[in-house]
Amino acid sequence: MQAMSTAENFQKLFQATILSFLVLFCSNTAIAQKKLTDLSLFYRDLKHNENIGSTKGIIHKRVKRRLSGKPAVINIIMVNLQLSNTVIKPTYGEYLLNSVKKVSEFASDEKAIVAVNASFFKPDIGAPLGVSIIDGEILTGPIYNRVVFGVTEHNEFLMDKPDVNGKIKIGKELELDLFNYNQPVYSDFGYTIFTDRWGKKTPQTTIDYCHIVVKDSKIELIKQSSVNIPKGGYVLVGPRYLVKGRIDKGYRADYSMKIAPDKWEKVKYAVGGGPYLVKNGRIFIDRQRFTDKFLWKKEPRTAIGYSRAGTLILVTVDGRKEGVSEGATMPELAGIMWELGAYNAMNLDGGSSTQMIYNGELVNTPTVKGGGEVTNALLVIPQNKSLN
Repeated sequence: MQAMSTAENFQKLFQATILSFLVLFCSNTAIAQKKLTDLSLFYRDLKHNENIGSTKGIIHKRVKRRLSGKPAVINIIMVNLQLSNTVIKPTYGEYLLNSVKKVSEFASDEKAIVAVNASFFKPDIGAPLGVSIIDGEILTGPIYNRVVFGVTEHNEFLMDKPDVNGKIKIGKELELDLFNYNQPVYSDFGYTIFTDRWGKKTPQTTIDYCHIVVKDSKIELIKQSSVNIPKGGYVLVGPRYLVKGRIDKGYRADYSMKIAPDKWEKVKYAVGGGPYLVKNGRIFIDRQRFTDKFLWKKEPRTAIGYSRAGTLILVTVDGRKEGVSEGATMPELAGIMWELGAYNAMNLDGGSSTQMIYNGELVNTPTVKGGGEVTNALLVIPQNKSLN
């Protein structure tokens, strides 16, 4: 009976905490009350509560509910970064961006309190898809104008669709547009840069593209196919017609790059995903080259969001377990994030990647035992650890 009382008390505390968030970010009391009603329905629909736990400033709860009549097991973590004296940051664990690990390994390496899987990645080579920023350094650029979660030096959250741009100078006269950075997407009018953090080789392209190897600010090799990326150097990949007859080995090459809009220049950490789930307090799901199947099929899902008051919200939904937990569609996931008070929220990688770690324990049930290997993870770590 005592355990039941504790669970009930915690549930009341959890609801009260969320209500306070809603009142803070809603423009009027009626909207706040509407969300409170939806949240009450969320709890009334529970079949079972388990593994209720909390650390100062961090709340974890696992719930079972029905989504469109099908069962779903949902793990929820809320983090007040100030109370918990923590930061949230992405990690790759290795210098190469295409190294893959289980989320539990990422968490163990950095002694994280909380960890979830993060961005999409190319399964054939493990390379991440979408914007990545660590310690203020842009590691990868955008893909398909998809949404990105960012954290400033002052632990303030952003969610937007930033872009990278810049100029590439070759020799004394040639100037090219910088189209992207460490992403397997190309332009007819600019060049993408692949650094040695991307992997060993540039992606394959047609013979209409040039692969220009640069080391120590000088062109070492020019080919129309995939090339090795030199350690400490980079490769420019773009349309051949822009450089044909205008460059040669030994030419000097330099580039400059910045992120836009300007407010993203202050972002210390960022990770890409998509689609949007909630935007400025309203459910909003953008397409951005996501298929109908991806949006509407029930699958394991991972999502991140934050309240207007600045509380971090992390959610996983287990899936592909008939009669136990069948996953969520994207609209269902958006509804969950909205109910939990997210002012902005977005989807992260899902399927076999979906994993959540809390206090060293894998708290969800991935489709792969122990969790599949992923290219990166989002960690909540003690503030002093982020300085190491």
